[in-house]
Amino acid sequence: MRVLTALFCLFSSLALVSAPASAQPVSPDPAPFLERCEAGDGFACSYAHGLMQREDRAFWLTDEAVSLMLRGCSLGSDGACWLFERINEPNPYDDVRYDRDRYLPIVRDGCANGSSMACWQAAGFLEDGSEAERLEALALARRSCERGFNDGCARQADILASLGRDPLEAQRQACYGNRPGRMRKQEDCEAVCAADDAMACYQLALMFERGRDGAQTMRRDARRAGELFARACELGAEAACRHQGRIGVRL
Repeated sequence: MRVLTALFCLFSSLALVSAPASAQPVSPDPAPFLERCEAGDGFACSYAHGLMQREDRAFWLTDEAVSLMLRGCSLGSDGACWLFERINEPNPYDDVRYDRDRYLPIVRDGCANGSSMACWQAAGFLEDGSEAERLEALALARRSCERGFNDGCARQADILASLGRDPLEAQRQACYGNRPGRMRKQEDCEAVCAADDAMACYQLALMFERGRDGAQTMRRDARRAGELFARACELGAEAACRHQGRIGVRL
């Protein structure tokens, strides 16, 4: 019996040693996706970029990578347009992002092709220009907002204010939205909360509690957060009332 057991263990260990290592997944060939990118598929541009980056970790720093993402952005890929918002170094996209003559035509096309990010970026080039440019910026920002991007709503509110129009509804959409970007929304939420909007007061309370304004940091203020939760609850926001109860339990 001991001999059989020993032989069993020996054969088991040999099987483990001789078992072939699991093959690493092979990345798809980027060539077909590059062809689709050239044919007008914005997602294919971003996907090809990812595949080429997998093959060469420094690919994203090349002019070829920048050109590929410009193509994707112009075709309406939010992901491609977002890459041009990079703030960390090294940053091969920064010079292009703030080159109005080069980038504005790209994001105008990207907006027309469905990118909410491109609409917001295009509006940013025009919001401080002539009245005609600000009106175009307003239309672009509204389109971004209608597609669900908070920053589009916030930019729309800023442009409305610069044109002497009521920005409150755009500020409400900026405060309520669930796609935070680069722009701060605290002032938007402050204005809407002051108009006795329960959900805006609740969102503002969360900002002060967490020390986060979308993607941006802000000063945490527990006292102010508590006041705003109480106000939101008073105005009928059930989530704020439940939050108050949890705070009470923790205390």
